[in-house]
Amino acid sequence: MKSTNRIALLLGLAFLLPALFFSIYEISSLNKDEKMIQQIYEKQLDAILFSVNQYSDDILTRWISDIESNQEELSSGGKRSDKINNLLSYNPSLTQFFICDTIDQKVKLNFFSLDTSNVNLQSQIQKALTQNKNQIQQLIEYKNSGFQKVQALAYQWPDQLQCLVFITGNENQSKMVGLLINSENFIQDLVGPRLQVIARDQFVLSAFKKGITTPVYSTLQADTVSLINQALTKDLWVLPDYLLGIRTSGLSLQKIIDERTYTNLTLLILLDLILIIAVVLVFRNVKKEVQLAQNKADFVSNVSHEIRTPLALISMFAETLEMGRVKTEEKKSEYYSIISKEAHRLSGIVNKILNFSQTEANKKVLNIRSVQVSKEIKEVLLTYDFHLKNKGYEYSFTEDLTLFVEADKDAFVEVFINLLDNAIKYSSNNKRIEINTGRENDWGFISVKDQGIGISKINQKHIFDKFYRVPSGDLAKTSGTGIGLSLVKQLMESQKGKISVESELGKGSRFIIYFKLSTNF
Repeated sequence: MKSTNRIALLLGLAFLLPALFFSIYEISSLNKDEKMIQQIYEKQLDAILFSVNQYSDDILTRWISDIESNQEELSSGGKRSDKINNLLSYNPSLTQFFICDTIDQKVKLNFFSLDTSNVNLQSQIQKALTQNKNQIQQLIEYKNSGFQKVQALAYQWPDQLQCLVFITGNENQSKMVGLLINSENFIQDLVGPRLQVIARDQFVLSAFKKGITTPVYSTLQADTVSLINQALTKDLWVLPDYLLGIRTSGLSLQKIIDERTYTNLTLLILLDLILIIAVVLVFRNVKKEVQLAQNKADFVSNVSHEIRTPLALISMFAETLEMGRVKTEEKKSEYYSIISKEAHRLSGIVNKILNFSQTEANKKVLNIRSVQVSKEIKEVLLTYDFHLKNKGYEYSFTEDLTLFVEADKDAFVEVFINLLDNAIKYSSNNKRIEINTGRENDWGFISVKDQGIGISKINQKHIFDKFYRVPSGDLAKTSGTGIGLSLVKQLMESQKGKISVESELGKGSRFIIYFKLSTNF
């Protein structure tokens, strides 16, 4: 397994696999968490409704206490006390109340009200008492057992009227008291302020009459939300025909839960994406460093091989000449020529490495000035002419005597020689090289085109990397150090120029270098 593959596997096991398991666990637990939140929230709402009901029950308890403290005077038909007058005056929802000894319809009811016109309800009350005998008997039994209970009489009362009855007194002198209450006034005047205190800005509390979806009262002004949209509803204890509803202010409970789930999922996905991107970036950097280390190792190997060959030839022919084994002057001249050629070749390798090292360390000082392109190229070609023709190469050069560019003369020549060397090196079959110059917008360009083996699309994006050599194919078989094109790119960037390549396997390559046009010539 390659080192980069091992690194990818380790990164995946160390980072991505735990993140994947954590994400799966979190997603699976989201539903459980949301159900738990909903249950907790509903219990909180239930506690609020219980508090409201308890408050309503406390109001009735105070009324009962006031009536029972004046029961003797009220039963004898005496004058009402100030406490009873205050009870009726300060609580408009309590329209009137009555006291009687029995549920017999023939027994007269004692009514107490600030409005004498309410006495005409006597017949309806007696009918309600008759219809609810069993209920009243049960209230008497509760009272005899030491428990006082208030219940609404089931009857079709006019408007919003509701009759609540309870038993007072002891077992020997028990009395039944009935409270005639305007339900909506009770909710709006007495329960409403309490709802406002509880609701604040967090909840909306509403009261509904059963069978009607619009609220009788709501802590939200001009509230039109129907009963079915309440998060939770409970019976109003004192008024069984009414419901109390509660919901969150703004978003519904379900929307809040959905929004929280969406937020958690979004954060989880973002976290995973960030982790994946981080792992990919780390892998790419590590892979780049591993590849660079491998390229450096290959570079050392290639350079060693490149240097060893000329050194071996120089050593061999020099030793032969030194020992006097060469008898003819013609052979001596040939050997001297070989030694000189290999020495130049060795010098070229060393110079290329030194130039690369200086450029890499930004120690190479460039003198940017106006350079006549055709002149410099013709001088190089004049030097290479014998070498090219001796190896059977044909070349053409389209010159432009008016083309001047901003460049360092030595760097310009070195870049061109590198491209020309590559064209010679990788064109062993079709030995034709085309050199062209021209203008493109604000740039002057020189292109070197060969008919050689070409470069694949995959390798084209790496050929300018340091120490990179194509790992397989005909390009890999050709000797080289792997720093030529990297040096070309660095020199072009140092001169504020650029380089591009057009190539296809089996059809050759075309390298184009661009320099800024010069106006000083």
